[in-house]
Amino acid sequence: MLIQSVLFVVFVFLSACSSKHINTTETTVISKKYSHASDALYFLADDNVSAHYPQTGFYPLEHNYDAFSARIELIEKATKTLDLQYFIYAKDETSIAITQRLLDAANRGVKIRVLIDDLLERDDDKIIASLARHPNIEIKLFNPTHFRKLLGWVQLALNVNTLGRRMHNKLFIADNSAVILGGRNIENIYFAVDNERIFIDNDILAIGPLAAEASNSFETYWNSKISVPIETLIEDEKLYTLQEVQKEINRLVKEYETSAYVQDVLKRDFSHYMIMNSIPLIYGYAELYYDIPTKITASEEDTKTHLSEHLIPIVNSAKKSLIIINPYFMPNKKMIKGIEKLLDKGVKITILTNSLATNDAIAVYGAYAPYQKKLIKMGVKLYELSPYSFEYIYKNQTYRKGKIPRSSLHAKTMIIDDKIFIIGSANLDPRSIKLNTEVVAVIHSEELVKIEKEIFYKVIQLKNVYELGLEKRAPQQCIVTCIPQEDTQVIWKTQRDGKTIIHHNNDADAGFFRRLISNISRWIPIEKYL
Repeated sequence: MLIQSVLFVVFVFLSACSSKHINTTETTVISKKYSHASDALYFLADDNVSAHYPQTGFYPLEHNYDAFSARIELIEKATKTLDLQYFIYAKDETSIAITQRLLDAANRGVKIRVLIDDLLERDDDKIIASLARHPNIEIKLFNPTHFRKLLGWVQLALNVNTLGRRMHNKLFIADNSAVILGGRNIENIYFAVDNERIFIDNDILAIGPLAAEASNSFETYWNSKISVPIETLIEDEKLYTLQEVQKEINRLVKEYETSAYVQDVLKRDFSHYMIMNSIPLIYGYAELYYDIPTKITASEEDTKTHLSEHLIPIVNSAKKSLIIINPYFMPNKKMIKGIEKLLDKGVKITILTNSLATNDAIAVYGAYAPYQKKLIKMGVKLYELSPYSFEYIYKNQTYRKGKIPRSSLHAKTMIIDDKIFIIGSANLDPRSIKLNTEVVAVIHSEELVKIEKEIFYKVIQLKNVYELGLEKRAPQQCIVTCIPQEDTQVIWKTQRDGKTIIHHNNDADAGFFRRLISNISRWIPIEKYL
């Protein structure tokens, strides 16, 4: 009786505190602070960025190394402000290296603001909170729990409809002049450091007018009441001194900076461009679309807060081709109807997503798998990433010492006709569309599209992917009766060591356990939370 009473009190207490930091009646004020981008970092380009106004200059960061060095160099070159907005900011080698550079920038007078979603921060937020003691560093958490660590997870479980809705945006803005946006968080796995797994991802560096739109997006989130200063969540006496944090970070970075990984990064052409201030930019017109913060407090059916309302007409404008690259592709009836309409217009549609073997969200694959045959029959070219993709590159990297990590797709891009490239943080699943907040750039540039298409066609070589198709089933051998089945089945075609291999079920290189979980998940009504 006593235990039951205590549990009841804890349940009520945690539930009552669920809205401490989330105002369900708040109306978002959209920032219009920046009407123009600063020219502070235009010197990074090999030509005159201002001469191309109102176009923005772009450089693709599809390579993990380039994405890492771009962030490091922007911190080094910034003179006034650095604004970072991320879903994940880990405590590993790459994040520590970035943090050390941020501290150096703060010491030379750069004003730094970091906005992180709280979902994965509560286990070790003492270190992060200590950084906010620096007079030039401010850190906020988006939609935080009142309790930290274990009780925070309990509170989240009890209030999943509010605390389960997260900020998934990714922006890295320097001096309101340059911005990096795309799919990557701040963590080893996104920059090809991890020896076990690598995320195949995509970012883009933008210098010029789009930076002002990104800055306004950041300001909108930063000033929202849902974004809470981290120091208000942790008692001051529990924090480290700034000197203690600086000493530990310097110790970790010293060992890291002499690593073979850093040497490989510095060998890249892009590192040379950044160091020599000679980045060859590709110019185009661009718009930034983002969900407003109160999307997480509004009804999921209230689409006024959703960026998808802006993107759908752009996607539907396709006349010749549509390429979709997305790790978590979960079609629904509405999406299938949209695809049918485009196909009826003669639009060729190609989709690359994760396979069961590479998907880090098995339940998402379980929700997508039933649509595979339908999509193929409709005429969609469907590809899934192989866990062995690009292993021929990874095995030659000196710092890996012979280890070959398994790949997983994390890029979120679209290519429309030969004109439009879309990149951002949004997945094609119910969580991104209805629950979480996202940010996406729509770029109009034939030159950039040409480059992104070349990258895409390299990725979908059979040694990197499974090409899905249909094959006639063998006649059934029945003893008494047969369970009715369709006359065709989905097949997965790939190449290993130059030999073509055909798999006849979605267990292709995934194993029994993943297949079992995927199949079970189809029977559990959790799609809206995936």
